[in-house]
Amino acid sequence: MEYTKDFKERDELIRQLEVRGLAVPNAADALNFLIRVGYFRSGAYRYVFRQLLSPDEVDERKREYRQDEYIPGASFEHVMKLEAFDFKLARVCLEGLLDFEVRVRAAIAHTLAAKNVAAHVSREYLDEQICDQPSGDRTKFEAWLETCRDAVRSGGEDEDFIAHHLLKYPHQAVPIWAVTEVLSFGKLPFLFDLMQTSDAREVARMFGFVHPRPFGAVLRMMVDLRNVCAHGSRLFNRAFKRSMSLRSHETQGDLLNHLLEPGFTATPKPNQRLYIYAAALAFMLRSHSSGSGWHMTFKTQVRKLDIKLLAPDGTQLVCPEGNMGFPTDWQSLELWK
Repeated sequence: MEYTKDFKERDELIRQLEVRGLAVPNAADALNFLIRVGYFRSGAYRYVFRQLLSPDEVDERKREYRQDEYIPGASFEHVMKLEAFDFKLARVCLEGLLDFEVRVRAAIAHTLAAKNVAAHVSREYLDEQICDQPSGDRTKFEAWLETCRDAVRSGGEDEDFIAHHLLKYPHQAVPIWAVTEVLSFGKLPFLFDLMQTSDAREVARMFGFVHPRPFGAVLRMMVDLRNVCAHGSRLFNRAFKRSMSLRSHETQGDLLNHLLEPGFTATPKPNQRLYIYAAALAFMLRSHSSGSGWHMTFKTQVRKLDIKLLAPDGTQLVCPEGNMGFPTDWQSLELWK
């Protein structure tokens, strides 16, 4: 099939939206919005306001579920309001993720350094069985060493503490507490996976997890959430690629027990939605000895979602419980108090 969509100027696109049933109360505001975010990106927020295709018109293979026409009452102001909410929501999530990232770096560095300042580059202090597992045409340990060398090489160009060590101690590995400062957040899970079980468990328990395996999985999910937020991608109704699956007794206390209940939310794909990711982040920050009030900041932002428009079936078109994986009683849960 050939792609046939032609370029259109912004005012043409606005007129096209009006023809398709999207009210544009203020054309100047709509134009400025498209100049700021772009027509294609705005589609992520217009999509939910489009009418659904009938069941016999849906094409699962092509992922075609909606018409070009908009539901009655839909307005460009709804689109702008939703984008503004989502933008702020991502900033709030990034605030919590940055706090979590710093704490994880410190936890891993301290735990490994207690064994040896260069434990991160010695199989003796890591899980040798996991180190020897294949990763492409090499072992996981060899792949990790390359990642570590790249981080140190790049850090030496930007960070004085790395350059200082390389010049003063050229034949000694950069200490773990320095390496964790120049590793990207996305690389931390690889180091965590190589840690011996006792060490990994020590780190996991700092964040409320009893076992390292589920914590390692959640750590990767936090990387995914961070990337979506940092790149300005749509967040509010996203289904993330990784599904979070918690079992009883994997976490300390009962703050996440509501996630174990079947049908804890009406949103499809509940284990891949923002709520379960944010719930895990709030839990880990609160479980840490330093505590956190991030969960209240997140709660405040979510409560600001106020798109008063009903779907054709009479339900609220955009709401945390319908689009974001939130339980109906989420505000009364102890996790968010």
